[in-house]
Amino acid sequence: MTDIPDGPGDGLTPEQLDALMKDTLGSTIPRPIRWADLDDTTTAKKLVELAKWVHWLGNRYVLDSRELPADWWRHGALVEELSALKGAWDVAYDQTQAASAAADWHMTFFNTRIRLKDWVGRLGGSPGERTIKPQGWLHDPDRSGWAAEFNAYLSSLTGLTRPD
Repeated sequence: MTDIPDGPGDGLTPEQLDALMKDTLGSTIPRPIRWADLDDTTTAKKLVELAKWVHWLGNRYVLDSRELPADWWRHGALVEELSALKGAWDVAYDQTQAASAAADWHMTFFNTRIRLKDWVGRLGGSPGERTIKPQGWLHDPDRSGWAAEFNAYLSSLTGLTRPD
């Protein structure tokens, strides 16, 4: 019986798994983009790649501005949604996938379009005229009093000022 890897020293690293997949199937496993972890240069490169795909998507499926505004790249939520959708598309349309994967992607696309409409509906204004302001507590947790209230709540749970 083969032992199930359960620790950091067990199993393959993501890099080793990618190399094995590339050797076996000819391509690596697409990974999600963690936008918050990218530096500005990498963000710009990834946005260019995403923009090419989004342009294709918008044309192929005739998406209107209620789902895909011209300034989608300015809005983090839209970038995250479209990036996740592209990742799912990359997997679904990989040559190693079953034909049914494309149908699965279209269900994902259907659900994503609903969320895109919701996000776009919150933006207000027209592209180039939008002024997106985060809620005060998100922008400045200390000044808004949120941090103090949150820390007091944590203290009531744990007796500590700020458990880490």
